[in-house]
Amino acid sequence: MQLIIILLATVAVLTFLSGSIVFFGSSKGDRIRSLWYFMAAIFATVWMASISIFLTAKPDAIESIYGPVNWTFISAILLDVAFLGYAAWNQKYGKILTLAFLLFGLVVSSAIFISPSSLYSAVDLQYTGNTVTMNIGPLYFSYIAFFSIIVPAIVGTFLKQYLRARSSRRKGSDIITMSCFGTSSLVVLIFNLILPILGNWSLIWLGPLALAVTIIAVYYTILRYRALNLASIWLRILSYIVILASIAIIYMVIFSAIFAALFRGSTPSTEVIILNFIMILIFLALMPAMNEFIKFVRSLISGQKPTTKKEHHK
Repeated sequence: MQLIIILLATVAVLTFLSGSIVFFGSSKGDRIRSLWYFMAAIFATVWMASISIFLTAKPDAIESIYGPVNWTFISAILLDVAFLGYAAWNQKYGKILTLAFLLFGLVVSSAIFISPSSLYSAVDLQYTGNTVTMNIGPLYFSYIAFFSIIVPAIVGTFLKQYLRARSSRRKGSDIITMSCFGTSSLVVLIFNLILPILGNWSLIWLGPLALAVTIIAVYYTILRYRALNLASIWLRILSYIVILASIAIIYMVIFSAIFAALFRGSTPSTEVIILNFIMILIFLALMPAMNEFIKFVRSLISGQKPTTKKEHHK
């Protein structure tokens, strides 16, 4: 379980960084769309955080667990609304559609806040696995209806834009975003809607993780296909941060998996995880200097005169 929490935490950081830097680096013309993208990143982060709290909660935390449980439902609603805003806001019908779903989502979210028992009747915290007993009633059907309508609306918006696009750049951006969102929505359907009804809550972390990966894929389209106009300096900063965070995530997952294999299922302590995370960031930050040093040593060994950057450019 700790390995899952590590994965969710690192992906959440990467998702939030992608959203925030895209928003602050976007041009005025794309500021609203970038804000919707930023909001999607925020709610994906909140969703992963609330699920992490729920999955790791102990039986004595029953009094404080209802807030995170509520947010596991609400953040999913608001994430899809924000994603629809990113997809369709530039179109007149898209503004109307986004605002309509925002109103629908706020009504359902408010009902969950005001009367959680209308959606679920009990939260069971056990060392063998935490579960929620759903209350199959009007609020539950409204919750399901929301996703049943908004997901096809988002996919349809990207499909419509793809079919109408004339440039390969726009087509590439739309097809990647549409494919990733459609796939991640299927993951959410299976692991966050169907399996929980059958009593399996252990895999609910896969839904927000899949949508977070979709948000990161959108970041790729922003860089690769210029889906949004960003200042060049922000593009460089964003690329550098995301690459560093991605490498750090891969490293932490591999490290934790090897640690668990070597020590028979044990997981590294929080202190060890933090220390390793800091060390990999330091290593990555020093890579350019290390690369220059290796070139210098290699030139000395081969008997060649070391060249400076100015001489190299000449």
